[in-house]
Amino acid sequence: MVNDISSIKNSNIRNQNDSSTSNFYSDFNFNLPSYNKVNSDLKDSSNNLKVYHQNIRGLKGKLGQLSNILYSELPHMICVTEHHLKDFEMDMMTLGYYKLDTKFCRQQYKNVGVCIFLHESMDFDIISTHHICKEKDLEISAVKLNLPKIKIVIITIYRPPTGNYIYFLRKLDSF
Repeated sequence: MVNDISSIKNSNIRNQNDSSTSNFYSDFNFNLPSYNKVNSDLKDSSNNLKVYHQNIRGLKGKLGQLSNILYSELPHMICVTEHHLKDFEMDMMTLGYYKLDTKFCRQQYKNVGVCIFLHESMDFDIISTHHICKEKDLEISAVKLNLPKIKIVIITIYRPPTGNYIYFLRKLDSF
């Protein structure tokens, strides 16, 4: 329900050195300052849910910029498309008080991938999507938020422009 979401933020983060991986592993451990505002917003009303989306076009080397934006926005969740990371790289990542809760990483082809980070205070259930994901056609992650007054499903989707559009529509419709 769009009315229940007070802000969906989307910004443009650029990496000055996209080809560099020298800071890749050190960038994986950002600690945002402790704050209670994220949790208190949800306790007051379900109208204060903040969802942040970023088509990041490669997460390597961009966690510092992402952390700066998150600190000013204090979202409840972060939806990322085109993270360009492998499973083991995503599993190593920490982002302050946010947990990586669901992800899709390509196995056969390189780049792209989607994921959802949730603030540690969030009550949620992971929705299984791997049965409909297909590299280069439909890449999806989803969670069901168990808010005090309402249940909300958040889906992060990437559909490559050259993918099979009919497959995308049929699998999404069956979801």
